[in-house]
Amino acid sequence: MFCNTKAFYSKKRLTKIGFAFLILPIVISAQLNYSGSAQPAGMFRSSDGSQISLPFRMAELKLGYTLGNFDIKTSSSLEYRWSTGETEFDLREAYAVWYPRFGEVKVGKQIHAWGAADGNNPTDNLNAYDYYYMFLPGTDRKIGSLSAAASAYLGAWQIEAVVIPEHVPNRYTFGEEDFPIKPPFEPEEYIKVEDPLEYGARLQTTVGESDLSVSYFESHDRGFSLIGMNYLQLQSVNMVLPLPQFGYRSTSVLGGDFVTFFGDLTLRGEMGFFMTENEANDCCDALLPLEAEYLQYVLQGEVTGPFDIQFSGQFIGSTVQKAEGLTFNQVILQQTELTKDSFVPGMGTPFAMFAKQAIMLSGTGNLMDNSLELRATTLVNLEEAGMMGGFGVAYSPLENWEVELGLTQFFGDEADPTNPFTQLEDFSHMSVGFKYSF
Repeated sequence: MFCNTKAFYSKKRLTKIGFAFLILPIVISAQLNYSGSAQPAGMFRSSDGSQISLPFRMAELKLGYTLGNFDIKTSSSLEYRWSTGETEFDLREAYAVWYPRFGEVKVGKQIHAWGAADGNNPTDNLNAYDYYYMFLPGTDRKIGSLSAAASAYLGAWQIEAVVIPEHVPNRYTFGEEDFPIKPPFEPEEYIKVEDPLEYGARLQTTVGESDLSVSYFESHDRGFSLIGMNYLQLQSVNMVLPLPQFGYRSTSVLGGDFVTFFGDLTLRGEMGFFMTENEANDCCDALLPLEAEYLQYVLQGEVTGPFDIQFSGQFIGSTVQKAEGLTFNQVILQQTELTKDSFVPGMGTPFAMFAKQAIMLSGTGNLMDNSLELRATTLVNLEEAGMMGGFGVAYSPLENWEVELGLTQFFGDEADPTNPFTQLEDFSHMSVGFKYSF
């Protein structure tokens, strides 16, 4: 029996048309939303007015697509450097969200946010830091990672679980002459993380007017460190050359945070307890054993003052509780005992690298029907000489348009060139920028 080919394809075409009409109401009912900005800006040294040549985010775009209980969200930026004209597109986030009755499920490249304090979060270690944007707030200085997260809401309780299948390290400012704080060298290669799977959970509840949470995260350091040694025999000079090997330690973080209120005062607290070690493997000739424990913490207070000025203060601290094992002294070219002073954390809030104890104070006020914003910030090292002061102005002459001016100054100890604030003095700068938001 033979079929009518023309009739067959005609029916197939009608089927496609029918399917298109079937899904058309679904597509029409979906919502596409977007927002973004174009923000050219420049940085100039306070000392001589010379330009600081570092990449910055020239433009940003957020796209969202909503269909029933599903969302697709993306966040991207265009990075630009004035001195070379180099541009680089960065897809910072791209993930899908499902909103079932019990909570939400997210899968894709994401930037997570744990903790209660503003900006300095010892418990927020799920994403690596981008050190080019270290002085920006919140998620602006984070790097997205492929992950899956699920949150469930049970009355006054909320539990969140996160799984990250790949290890993502910090982005450092290697070789940047205009950025004084950076690792002294860039390793040619890193020891591969044998088991890159990372996971964590956070449990949060409300007691009275207070929010409390505890969290646990099993991961690897975001910053590289010394893992072991290889030795190269130089027959011509009868000498053994030590070759340090770098990688990422295994680190677990137990955290807790709270938010509570006392009249007009909002009080926030956060603490992370870090347990880190060099994992046993056959990566090199001699693995350097290491076990360490350290604390990072922050206490924050907020209050609204006269003229609706928002005042905020933070006490930031970091202390090494335990450091045992071996390290390698590059000066004498020998293995030495690890001490609390020689141990360098590979995870935690970046401001812990500036000071073991510090106070950060800030104030923000709005004038002229919120078209003018004034802000001031200071960070003071409590253990040795060191201070950062910043002042900024943002003026909006027209809707969606903004002019931004800023001044950041660092003060160190001229007698101590190793002081981070002394190294940052040459980074003191003025900034100017224009921003159009849509």
